[in-house]
Amino acid sequence: MSKILNKTLFACVLVFMQVMLSSAYADPKSNNIADAWIMVPNAGQEGEFEKAFNAHLKFRAAKGDPRSWHTYVAVTGSNLNHYIVRYCCTKWGDIDAYNEWSDNNEVQQHWNANVAQYVESYQHHFDELDLENGKWPEKDPGFKYFGITDYKVKAGHGQSTAEGIKALSSNAKDMKWPYSWAWIWAVSGESNLSLVIPYKNYADMTDPEITFDKALATHLGSEEKAGEILKAWSNNFKKTSYTIYRLREDMSM
Repeated sequence: MSKILNKTLFACVLVFMQVMLSSAYADPKSNNIADAWIMVPNAGQEGEFEKAFNAHLKFRAAKGDPRSWHTYVAVTGSNLNHYIVRYCCTKWGDIDAYNEWSDNNEVQQHWNANVAQYVESYQHHFDELDLENGKWPEKDPGFKYFGITDYKVKAGHGQSTAEGIKALSSNAKDMKWPYSWAWIWAVSGESNLSLVIPYKNYADMTDPEITFDKALATHLGSEEKAGEILKAWSNNFKKTSYTIYRLREDMSM
């Protein structure tokens, strides 16, 4: 998965998912760095790209790739032709060894010879998972969709954002909020922070009878206190956006 073109595709998608996320949360001292490639096929060559891509995954598997790459696509928004190919989780100290494995097995050469001709552009990103403040099941219940809220943090609001994450997450855990979530900080890219909510299907996306703000007010015993926390949280950001992504199991290892 090769060169990075200068053309900007879109804000980094921050998706820590599936079994790899589950294992990370099972051991808070485990790896928490995700490696992600965003690819746009040539117009009209999506089918050729997918066929060549899957053949490349088989090549990697035959070579004993120590990583299980997963592929995701947006089902909302305007970037429906973007493929997000992601591995989670590793640590900085292991990336050099993986690159050495790739070089020794001529993985880049295989990609260039078989897949690269179908790709218009690339982006490459690293993201960091906040293990302390997330909540993810140890065993994957079959998540297929992921709602991603991307936040652009205001200058000077890093500390207050971190405090807000801790306040929201600790209260959610204390009041036994029944949903899973993950907080992810971007190492690069336009969006500084993302919140990931996983779903098994579209029905899971139905709004709960008791919304988070109401549940928080009940938990704190005060609508005013809940309102202060949520207002302080919202004040940290220049803008937010929301996109739903789907796991492409047929393009994953």
